[in-house]
Amino acid sequence: MTKIPKSRGDRSTSEKQRTLRRTLRTWRVRRLFRHWKRPEALPWPDVHEDIAYLTRELGRWHPHTLAARSRASSWLSLEGRHTDVLRLAEADVAERTAEFGADDPDTLGCRSSLAWSRRRVGDLDGAVAEARVVAEDSARVLGPDHADTHRRRAGLARFLAENGEAAEGVRLLRDLYAESQAFRWKRRDETRSIRTTLVTALELNGDLQEALDLLDEEIQAERGTIYGVDENLGDHEMKRLQEWRTRLASDVALQDWNRRRKQERRKRRKDAPGR
Repeated sequence: MTKIPKSRGDRSTSEKQRTLRRTLRTWRVRRLFRHWKRPEALPWPDVHEDIAYLTRELGRWHPHTLAARSRASSWLSLEGRHTDVLRLAEADVAERTAEFGADDPDTLGCRSSLAWSRRRVGDLDGAVAEARVVAEDSARVLGPDHADTHRRRAGLARFLAENGEAAEGVRLLRDLYAESQAFRWKRRDETRSIRTTLVTALELNGDLQEALDLLDEEIQAERGTIYGVDENLGDHEMKRLQEWRTRLASDVALQDWNRRRKQERRKRRKDAPGR
């Protein structure tokens, strides 16, 4: 029996059907990654398989593939699987560096994320080392006053403060805070972020009253923040700041009480007979 070859029209129809099936599956897979939390019906092996599918069909650097990989990393973080997040971050930096170079702006962003991933697994020495190099490269590539450079310098200062170098972290953040304030409204959000990081570093350094004063400034700024209709429905940021202030005010009061006790003890020893 002679096999009749497909006509050009048949081949075109077949290709269209394959493209349609691929498009529909791609759409379905993309929808799985729209959730903030991983659906219970979506086990991790299926997550990795779906990301592999998007990578094959759309490409490693397609926006939909990148969005799916980013959401999977967020799911891992929410589930406390920080070691897995670190492994993915290391792979992402290696792939981006090989493809685009270490100085590509997106690669710099991934390298900064890698520093935070190291911090979350408790590797503060590694986080400091990574953040220091990224901050230096960012200043060289983007400029010392670029908003991303400021964010990376703030991250480095925070890691230093958390790693037992609180005084150095505070010094860096004070300088950075002053630089950011010079931009006024153009860097309003960035300045607020640096301010809260400085509050954390001051608290770690024992400068509690200064930390409390800055936190009051941030609370005042939050009161004046205008949100959209569907934004900030639970007022979560203000609640977080108020809870932080309550704890910090208590620490300031305790610090003052301890200081007064020490002064009274020194005075009693000084006034004791025979001295």
